[in-house]
Amino acid sequence: MVVAAPADTPPADEEPPEEDTDAADLLAVTDLVDEVRVLDERPRYHLSSCSWLAGRPTLGLPVQEARQLGFTPCGVCTPDGVLVRRSRSA
Repeated sequence: MVVAAPADTPPADEEPPEEDTDAADLLAVTDLVDEVRVLDERPRYHLSSCSWLAGRPTLGLPVQEARQLGFTPCGVCTPDGVLVRRSRSA
């Protein structure tokens, strides 16, 4: 039996789109130390709950470090938006 991925999740062999982060959120993200997940040799960072990760081996990094290393946010789990909303509500 084959289980299909959710409609907003690209196939496993395709890279997810990049999240469109607005300038204000981008400035806020550069100061956050919340952990995001990255995959070796993949350009995006993700929330640990991202459906695109689907059991892949990941490495945790602070979001500001992931940004400094050139990773960009995943458009499926939208880590920048989620982390900025979380920090503003805290």
